[in-house]
Amino acid sequence: MLQLQFLRDNTQEAIERLKIKNVKDVELRVNEILDLDNQRRRLQKECDDIKAESNAIAKEIGLLFKQGRQDEANAKKALTAELKTREKELSDRLADTEKELNAKLIALPNAPHISVPKGKNADDNEIVAHFGEKPQLPADALPHWELCAKYNIIDFELGNKITGAGFPVYRGKGAALQRALINFFLSNAAAAGFEEIQPPLMINEASGLGTGQLPDKEGQPPKCLLPTFTAT
Repeated sequence: MLQLQFLRDNTQEAIERLKIKNVKDVELRVNEILDLDNQRRRLQKECDDIKAESNAIAKEIGLLFKQGRQDEANAKKALTAELKTREKELSDRLADTEKELNAKLIALPNAPHISVPKGKNADDNEIVAHFGEKPQLPADALPHWELCAKYNIIDFELGNKITGAGFPVYRGKGAALQRALINFFLSNAAAAGFEEIQPPLMINEASGLGTGQLPDKEGQPPKCLLPTFTAT
């Protein structure tokens, strides 16, 4: 998701890039986020100031009691109680503001590169480069899904039952080819200087939000390998 710092420092650029994706009410949404962020920072400063004042008064109270100035110490204690009440109110408002801010921020799509053409469907795409020539297939050529079924190398229906659309089950030579391709690409990447990493298959909520899988796929945890809990 877009970072607050980026939105603050590059507000107009963010708006223009989001317009490429035809984001509805983009200027209003970005400005709402920035307003909430300003409100959050003001509340945070007020809370910090009150905490600092309370700490300073607490030290005064201890000194006043040591000096036998009971009345002054008790008056300071009463002021401390008022400050704590005020701090609680501000903390509650701060928590509500942060919750609303995060909800609006994660609902804002990522911004595409400025070079991406504006469009509503595939017909608006631009061909950036073209290599080779398209093969001329015979009239009886089969689409890939029929070839997979004919040679029993990929089972789309079983994958759909297990997980959902887009997650096929590879069988026999199909599974062997998949494994070989994975090893091929990993070996070539390592030879090019990249480090191979094997991350956990399960992620926590914060990671899901950071990668954009949440809240977009919140109702599909099996499809994106998300847990149904938040790691502590």
